[in-house]
Amino acid sequence: MNDGKDFWLAFLACLAVLMILMIITYASAATTSSTTTAPQPPIPKADPSAQPRSPQQLGLPADQTQAVIPPDNPQTPEKIALGQKLFFDGRLSADGTVACASWHNPERAFTDGMPTSTGIHGRVGQRNAPTILNALYNKTQFWDGRAKSLEDQTALPILNPVEMGQPNLNSAVARIGA
Repeated sequence: MNDGKDFWLAFLACLAVLMILMIITYASAATTSSTTTAPQPPIPKADPSAQPRSPQQLGLPADQTQAVIPPDNPQTPEKIALGQKLFFDGRLSADGTVACASWHNPERAFTDGMPTSTGIHGRVGQRNAPTILNALYNKTQFWDGRAKSLEDQTALPILNPVEMGQPNLNSAVARIGA
């Protein structure tokens, strides 16, 4: 009878040890996944595929394209040129290693082609970068829809500690201005 009791005590002790090991493994994996790093590829260069296109080339009537451009933020050639320059500029990131084009590479249909995207210091994010082709027509931005417009979307990667890591927008502006 005592052998049966000893068996169950040993079994429960082994089970407890296994549970503790599983908890430690899970906690360790959770900690390392937020600090996982990957090699940082170079920022893509602007090429002809990244040139702005006329509204007539988007596949929709030009008036539909004009209808989704916010009336309080009209497009101008100067804004388009500035946006293109900033899109390829690593100075928006805190360490200078990533730009918008890092995740939205024109040569990869404006994605990075990765299962999960890599940000500053080689930090691996939680999602991959969606294409930005025709993003103007999206009802919301990002995979989870957390930004309601392109204008709302622009600051979030700059301030994200995994993506571009700037402490605030003033830091990004100062870095570009310098």
